[in-house]
Amino acid sequence: MELTEQGRLEKGFHALRVALEGLPAVTSIEVPMEPHLRAYRSDATLLVETALGKQRIELEAKTSGEPRFIREASFVLSDLRRSRPGSYGVVLAPYISPESRAILRGQGQGWFDLAGNCLISFDGIHLEIAKTDVNPFSTKRKQRSIFSPKSGRILKVLLSESQPLKGIDIASRTHVSAAQVSKVREALMDREWAVSDAQGLRIIKPTAVLEAWRNDREPPKLIYQGYTVKHGKGLDTYIQTLFMKAQQTQYQTLLLAGQSVARRIAPYSRMTGEYFYADSRGVELIQNFLYLERVDDGANVFIYQPDDEMLSLDSLALKPDPIRGTGLIQTYLDLYSMGDRDREAADYLLATKLPQFQVKPDSDYDE
Repeated sequence: MELTEQGRLEKGFHALRVALEGLPAVTSIEVPMEPHLRAYRSDATLLVETALGKQRIELEAKTSGEPRFIREASFVLSDLRRSRPGSYGVVLAPYISPESRAILRGQGQGWFDLAGNCLISFDGIHLEIAKTDVNPFSTKRKQRSIFSPKSGRILKVLLSESQPLKGIDIASRTHVSAAQVSKVREALMDREWAVSDAQGLRIIKPTAVLEAWRNDREPPKLIYQGYTVKHGKGLDTYIQTLFMKAQQTQYQTLLLAGQSVARRIAPYSRMTGEYFYADSRGVELIQNFLYLERVDDGANVFIYQPDDEMLSLDSLALKPDPIRGTGLIQTYLDLYSMGDRDREAADYLLATKLPQFQVKPDSDYDE
């Protein structure tokens, strides 16, 4: 049976006590009063005795370990320390994110979560475990809601603007509901990636947003791969004609993507092939105009399924007119998810066209 949030916190309190009792330096632990764990916040106290004397530990429990909530808990513990000098503050949560741990470390406070991460450090005691940077208690839906297709539209608009934007303006530009904008706003605020005031919503940590987005994202779904005998300038002319025809045809999505966009705006490698996003009518157009033959090996045209029906909202005008491609952020995300050579192109695109993002290479790829 799955534990409720309150059940997890109660379990965490007892797990912390067991962990402390297992330390050789700890001779006894007292609980002055039984913890009463409410739905969103709980305080408890432990008196831990070591050879150096008794240490008072004040616990602040949270059901979410995102930075906004952990900062609130940290403020409470700092106030408690002023009223009870010498006390040591520890935040308890189901999972405490790396950003939240940095907040607590900066305040000289500890943490303990049910994912296996902890830091308890005071005179005579130092227990530190960094087990995971992934929240094992988040559902897939909750983890990715901020990076869903509709939410992604909102993020792209916010990442492209340095000035605050009103919710109504964001909704209008992205064709999403006010409720969707509010949901994304809350998620950004919880992670302390954005600020919101009377002027509107503004992302203050764009690098953190883009880094989390790229690492969360699955590669786009390949729905067709084929071979065309067209190549060089001749192929460019056929692609131009394809987009001219598309302007006269009812279709939802037809865009150049990935390496095809990067090669035209920030050439890095000589990787061949053309990449598209297309709906069913777009696939048919590409097949007809490029004289494609479906193949399993040796393909030089790749067509991907758009995960957002309005992918063209932030599309780029490419030469020659009327060719269009995915926007800069979409192109970066796609390239990053496709493989090592594509990641090299993604890094180059980032450095040349999106210098405001100082994103670090993924550790596995960097090695």
